[in-house]
Amino acid sequence: SSDDLKVNEKTTVAELAAVLHSQAQSGKGPSHRRTETKGFAFHSSESKQPRVFCKLELDAEEHPYFRRVWFGRHRLDENSPLLTQAAKERIKMNGGYWPADMNNYQTIKKSLHFRHILVNMNGTSNANAMTVYAQKVYDLVDVNIGYRFVPMNYHDDNGVLKTDSYLLNAVCQQRGGGAEPFY
Repeated sequence: SSDDLKVNEKTTVAELAAVLHSQAQSGKGPSHRRTETKGFAFHSSESKQPRVFCKLELDAEEHPYFRRVWFGRHRLDENSPLLTQAAKERIKMNGGYWPADMNNYQTIKKSLHFRHILVNMNGTSNANAMTVYAQKVYDLVDVNIGYRFVPMNYHDDNGVLKTDSYLLNAVCQQRGGGAEPFY
């Protein structure tokens, strides 16, 4: 069974997802809240470290009830498993703040130390109170420094809230400029 799987450097994303799904179904997984999110970082293939599965801390771990939009943000600080050891040390020496000389897309990209991030989400459907699941794997190439997602929700002429699904992965440059170019 998937509960007997030992997670190691040869574990596939599909196997890991099966274990998490099985644990969530059986109640053996993490404490059950109405909505949970889990992220796991995989170190790069060039790393001398083995693959590491760890929870990413988010600024808002739970969905704000009755809100339509939820932003999951992970702070890149001296405790982030997504950063190189050198970047963590620089942040620590700078009093916990990102050093100004590292505040450009080239240095930020070089400071990232992961290959994939697996995001699993589960929650309760408003339509039928059933548990629903979603999963997405992000690769380092999916990371766009200096961009943010565009708003997807809007009100139509009758005031009904709508979502434009074509904008799901659309981004625009953040304020302040300095974004990496798209080729």
